[in-house]
Amino acid sequence: MCGRGGYVQSANDTVERGCDHCEWHAVAGSYPELIKRYQDHLRDDHPMAWVRS
Repeated sequence: MCGRGGYVQSANDTVERGCDHCEWHAVAGSYPELIKRYQDHLRDDHPMAWVRS
């Protein structure tokens, strides 16, 4: 699901997100964990996009 975030609906669900700027992709067990990883990625690899977010 590139470029989109999702919500965990049950304890067994995961959320995933891709980057709109590159091929980075992550899967996490919680939405807050996923957003932190995505923000860390933007800050490290796409600082101008991170500043705008």
